[in-house]
Amino acid sequence: MLQVRNLSAGYGHVRVLFGVSFSLARSETVALLGANGAGKTTLLRALGGLLVPTGGAVRLGGRNITFSEPETRFRHGMVQLRGGEGTFAPLSVGENLRAALIGADLRRAEILERRDEVLAVFPALAGRLEDPARDLSGGQRQMLALAMVLQHRPEVLLIDELSLGLAPIVVQELLGALARLREHGRTMLVVEQSVSLALDLADRAMFLENGRIIFEGRSEELQQRHDLLRAAFLGAPEEDPAAEGAVRP
Repeated sequence: MLQVRNLSAGYGHVRVLFGVSFSLARSETVALLGANGAGKTTLLRALGGLLVPTGGAVRLGGRNITFSEPETRFRHGMVQLRGGEGTFAPLSVGENLRAALIGADLRRAEILERRDEVLAVFPALAGRLEDPARDLSGGQRQMLALAMVLQHRPEVLLIDELSLGLAPIVVQELLGALARLREHGRTMLVVEQSVSLALDLADRAMFLENGRIIFEGRSEELQQRHDLLRAAFLGAPEEDPAAEGAVRP
């Protein structure tokens, strides 16, 4: 579904990604791990079209999208859920779900059908359609944000730090929801700071360090690499996002 070959990118004269290559098969979930500043968010920006690569190629379903606009990638089925707050706090849960489909050329019956699909994945939201999003727990707001993007039935779903700032018990709820998506054959690339969540969920894992993939393999293989897991937990604090993982020429 997704092929990335020798992808390089950065900000101005500052390079962040150095020849990144990987593939994502249909119905596969891959976790992208790494310490803060490794280049994970920069990679997602390049995949989503928010950052123009300086080299390499990106293909989605065999189609070259390396320099395509974000809207074009979205129409071809690449949808991204960013980390942090992804809902409209004053709007109700139902209004958030409808707002996510503004601009979609769908009949009312299709909109309701897609809403019911995501509520089946997140039953905790079904009884709160009239409640403002600000009244939901942190985990429920993340469920709502994920439900909003899932209504578009993405071919490839990019998830950035879904568990950011959430309590462990809430993270376990989200893990269950993502596991259901995996069982239904959803294709996902998950960028996650919670190593345990990522490894429990993913078929494969990749470890990014200083803009380069230094490990790629089955999740159980990464569990044996204590050096990499230690780096993920003890990496240096991230500084300016525009200089994430930056190495100056």
